[in-house]
Amino acid sequence: MGTKIVAVYENGVLRPKNRLNLPAGTEVELVILPSLKGLMKLFEEVNVKEEVGSALKDARERKLWE
Repeated sequence: MGTKIVAVYENGVLRPKNRLNLPAGTEVELVILPSLKGLMKLFEEVNVKEEVGSALKDARERKLWE
């Protein structure tokens, strides 16, 4: 069973945007996926005339999502 949450990463800490119904000290497992808003921010500098493949290659080389 799982719950999807949205969190913000600041100063080395993931901070959930909404309160979690968990006892203090509960250990959880996370899968990190950038939001659409986050992906759009990563690509805001990309020239719209540039090929998508070229933009993705550049993003991988710059390790934008690692």
